[in-house]
Amino acid sequence: MKKYMVMQAVVLMSCVSVAQAEAGSIPVGGMKLEPTVTLSEAHNDNIFSKELAKDIKQSWVTTISPSLVLKADDGAKQYELGYNLSDSIYHQSHGDDVINHFIHFNADLELSRKLTAALYVNYNLSHDPRGSIVGAAGNVVIPDAYREGIVGGSVDYGSNAHIIISGEYNSKKYTNNYNTTNKRSFDTAKVGAEFDYDLTAKTSILLEARYKHLNYLTALLDSNEQAYFTGLNWDATAKTSGSARVGYTQKKFTTAGTPDVKLFSWEMSMEWLPLSYSSWTLSTSSKPVESQGTGSVIKNSSVDLSWNHAWSELVSHSASLGYSKDIYQNNPRLDHTTTASFSVNYQWLRWLAVKPSYNFRNLSSNIPNSSYKSNVWMVSLIGTL
Repeated sequence: MKKYMVMQAVVLMSCVSVAQAEAGSIPVGGMKLEPTVTLSEAHNDNIFSKELAKDIKQSWVTTISPSLVLKADDGAKQYELGYNLSDSIYHQSHGDDVINHFIHFNADLELSRKLTAALYVNYNLSHDPRGSIVGAAGNVVIPDAYREGIVGGSVDYGSNAHIIISGEYNSKKYTNNYNTTNKRSFDTAKVGAEFDYDLTAKTSILLEARYKHLNYLTALLDSNEQAYFTGLNWDATAKTSGSARVGYTQKKFTTAGTPDVKLFSWEMSMEWLPLSYSSWTLSTSSKPVESQGTGSVIKNSSVDLSWNHAWSELVSHSASLGYSKDIYQNNPRLDHTTTASFSVNYQWLRWLAVKPSYNFRNLSSNIPNSSYKSNVWMVSLIGTL
């Protein structure tokens, strides 16, 4: 059933990006090297995410983003090693200019008919833009810089019944603005176990357990988190599929005096393909999110709707609407966020795509001077071989 869902996505994406799939690569031994360069010009009317008119600053932002991806595929095993550089220039606020680096390695291994494994490694040297974190823009004069390393993987064994074991280790350390970033540096370790059983050819039931340990630099929010879910995966028809998990999450803090948090949690996603080249996806979730310094943890509930459609082999679009509610635990803060985005991809030439886009964000908070609206208009040129 999972393979069928993947095939649906493959068919849709192949229709959306036929010309892009024909982009050239450089042979390197038995591998392929795929270079890409993206040049974007954007206008952001509230780069610091401020509420008061006197604090709002607009800027044009130019971003140059070259990338290299090296791929190897022998059928049963696929490997990918990639590097991406992102250089952003804020023309009306050069103190916010940043250069980010991202390195990733992925491996997907089919070890036998019943056994598959996946491995991923990421290393990032990046920044949080001023204003993207609660309270950050008002206290610092340069973006928050951090380094992050992530190592994870999973093993899937079975056919009609699956056992999936997964794990991840993440270390994120901020390297400047210590007065505000010391509460956001952490190490986290995750493990998970999932059991799937096929009830029919198109429906499976699942049971899942997750454990996460967070170790913050300041130790005030160190915690152990346990979550338990049950749910279903289904392909009701050739045009509809989905997944639903409901469960219970408990977060216990190791620091005395910080109350534990218990939440009813869910994760649901449904996809409808009325046409082979058009898809609608509705997703919703309720889960704990790390607070990054305000409150002990955030109870986040969200719903998102997206529509992807290929008008031809050369033109496609993506549109989305989203709403989320953040309840800060052990803190009076309450945020409501509405988002909307729209983009068009036009494959002008075999090796060059033009992508205009628009992103809207409206955050409403009960804390004074914490609400804001932003509009980002962007045009990107995406070049391949």
